[in-house]
Amino acid sequence: MTHSASRKKAIRTALELKLRRAKGIRLQEFLTELMKVIHGDNFQPIGTDYSRGDLQCDGLLQNPLTIFACYGPVNAGANATEAAMKTAVAKVGTDFAGALKYWSTLKVWKFVHNYVEQPPAQIVQKILELRAQHSAIAIDLFGKEQFEAALLSLDAETITELVGDAASDEDFRALQPSVVLAVVDSTMKVVDHRQAPDDAPLEVPQQKLHFNGLSAHSQDRIVKGMQNAARVAKLIQDHQDPMLESDLAGAFKGKYLELKAQSLDPDDILFNLYDFSAGGHRTSAALDAAVWSLLAYLFEKCMIFEDKPVTQVAA
Repeated sequence: MTHSASRKKAIRTALELKLRRAKGIRLQEFLTELMKVIHGDNFQPIGTDYSRGDLQCDGLLQNPLTIFACYGPVNAGANATEAAMKTAVAKVGTDFAGALKYWSTLKVWKFVHNYVEQPPAQIVQKILELRAQHSAIAIDLFGKEQFEAALLSLDAETITELVGDAASDEDFRALQPSVVLAVVDSTMKVVDHRQAPDDAPLEVPQQKLHFNGLSAHSQDRIVKGMQNAARVAKLIQDHQDPMLESDLAGAFKGKYLELKAQSLDPDDILFNLYDFSAGGHRTSAALDAAVWSLLAYLFEKCMIFEDKPVTQVAA
């Protein structure tokens, strides 16, 4: 299936959000949906009720016999502790050993993960070790690149059903005010209490995108949203609730500080703020554009993320 460059970029963006949300059992559910579309009856889903054990299999292809083992850490594995990394590496070993034990005709084994960056060296090292020990079995990682390749082989409608949709450049230019206000209203409804920010909003300083440590992908989405920041500001300022701007700033500043206190990395903070706005639902292009435009507005006004480099903040 051929997709335009703009469409491919939107698919990659939607996939990254999907993987960040694919924690634990959700990754297996996503893999099952995708494999059923691509392989039909050759793919056999495995139940997610582990009370009787899953025989170290989270899904399989019958011909050639391919066993999938899923690992979906929180925060897409970012900032994993040493203990968590040891657990992940151990899981590679135990899942493969179990597959060998329970599936004697095993031909291919794939360790499926939701890392949005490249998988950690420790896991790659373990995969290479297993390959050296079991040369008759094809042992591979299945992550973001493999999910992307599989998605790009499908038609646009099917891709949207699997991962939702992400805003293209055209969607940002065609921002829908009603969707922005719906996002704002639904977000404020779930805030337990409203607290105005301590200080008046500041204008965004130069290099804020860089010194906050956001990835190129995250910077791109914020920059895309910034073209609508003034429009979002006017929608909020013209709202029938005269306290909305202050309440919104307080809600997001509080959420940002809560996430920062968990020692999450900047991208994970940003995507948690995205889910805070989007409600965790599968997104449409219009909703995606609205959420990123709202976050860009908050970012520009220094209601979220740091307005000085970390060294200056500490001083």
